[in-house]
Amino acid sequence: MPEINNIGDYLAHPLVRYRNHLEFNGYHVQEDKDLLLCRHPRKHNLLVKYIHSRGVLIRALYSSKPNVNKMYLLEYVNELNSEFMFMKAYIHNPENDLFLETFCEGEYDRIIFSILLDNLEYDMELFGNHQLTREYLQ
Repeated sequence: MPEINNIGDYLAHPLVRYRNHLEFNGYHVQEDKDLLLCRHPRKHNLLVKYIHSRGVLIRALYSSKPNVNKMYLLEYVNELNSEFMFMKAYIHNPENDLFLETFCEGEYDRIIFSILLDNLEYDMELFGNHQLTREYLQ
């Protein structure tokens, strides 16, 4: 069982610690039930969804440009997945939206979540520098 430092830690919703962490890192965070919508002026926007008694799912969403050939888009996603170390990429049909996601297992831990955010930045840099990202996504 995680150590409880005060009564507020025990009573708070599990996403409160994630929200505080992300706000400290410069994200503007909005809540929607068990979901955090996180926007940042210089980093990729994130969705953080609490999965009861499991951890948090972290997702970035992108829309593909209209009329992008589906086969080319799938090849691009395969290339991303071959380069990513910490995230997975997939196409959400029928809109052909690109989802990038990872999962953080267990209760919030400041050090583990900080490392996870650093790892996300590593993959997001690969994503941003990929030659087809600008060509295929809006």
